Amino acid sequence: MVQQQQPVYDTPTTSRRARRVERRTWVPRIGAGMILGAIGALGVILSLFFSWRTGSGEPSDIPIAFLWDHTTTSQNPSLLIALIPLAIILVVGAVVPGGPGARIFGGLLTLVVVGLFAYQLNRLVDDLGGSLSDALDTGFYLAAIGGLVAFVSGFLPSGWMRRRTVETEVGGPDDR
Repeated sequence: MVQQQQPVYDTPTTSRRARRVERRTWVPRIGAGMILGAIGALGVILSLFFSWRTGSGEPSDIPIAFLWDHTTTSQNPSLLIALIPLAIILVVGAVVPGGPGARIFGGLLTLVVVGLFAYQLNRLVDDLGGSLSDALDTGFYLAAIGGLVAFVSGFLPSGWMRRRTVETEVGGPDDR
């Protein structure tokens, strides 16, 4: 008995070509780092409008030179030249992907400015026989708390999530 050979047909895997398309995008989600970063940025922004020390202690009245010399007679530029860029860095760090680094940087520099201000003000009130806690006002505390919250927020999940989309298209042999 002679066996007949079965015809060989192309299987779908050999006759079709697959094309794979991969896309990576950022998807916004609200995360703890993003929320705390926004709160820290808000604290630094509000500190721009409140007095930092009793008396005439608006940030626009305090010279930046006061941060390294408590006996300065300089009037310009003011403390705002440091605080406004820091507030911008913190706002940007709160809303963009990859913002934790900006929040850490902005929060740390804000804490440096606040620390230098407190140190020099302490030296000034010691010379006059006063107390640092009596000399500090609302704007200082807003900046200090805002800088600390922004710094800590850099170590928390931001909320931005990378999404990877993979699409596979299968076409026939004539789709070349």
